[in-house]
Amino acid sequence: MTFEQPACQKCESPLISRLFCLSCNAFQTVPPEIDYFEVLGFPVCFEINSEDLEELYKRLSLVLHPDFFAAAPEEEKRLSEKASAMLNTAYNSLRETTSRAGYLLSLFTKEKNLNERTLPDGFLQEMFFLQESLDELLESSDSSALNKMNEDLRTRHKEIESYYAPLFKNFKDLPEDSEILQQLQTHLNAERYLRRLLDRIPATD
Repeated sequence: MTFEQPACQKCESPLISRLFCLSCNAFQTVPPEIDYFEVLGFPVCFEINSEDLEELYKRLSLVLHPDFFAAAPEEEKRLSEKASAMLNTAYNSLRETTSRAGYLLSLFTKEKNLNERTLPDGFLQEMFFLQESLDELLESSDSSALNKMNEDLRTRHKEIESYYAPLFKNFKDLPEDSEILQQLQTHLNAERYLRRLLDRIPATD
């Protein structure tokens, strides 16, 4: 997927986002196949500068907010609400590592069949053991042991997240290698299991 700088459908100025032209303040006709990267003006790539993402989101959300179109014609109100909702959805999907990896994987696997339930060897058995251990710790209210488990699980979680960037880079170099996509799916599945365990551990002050 290559990144092409789109132009405004009205004034032909370069667009930052396909939703709206900041040069002439015109809403754009959005193609049905638009992806979240296009919505936010980024190339389809896993590695995104988080500061640039935050800055662009704040700028666009301010311009597109329905409150600024309260006195506008009904069609502009509708377009504002639609564009604002699309912007929020795109931002929430791309700002976090895991959701961005999952979304990008979905773009790359539209015409590919992956095993969506695979886990690393031995991982499921380990999760069953950790689940039982967590049940016991929650019952005993052992805060020290719970904190230790929380730290260990977060370390594992970050370790899995660290696999995404190099795997997506490998896929960019070898786009026909479906095994790379399967590895990404497997790591995402494992991360979801870890997240479920982490969500069960009470927050500490």
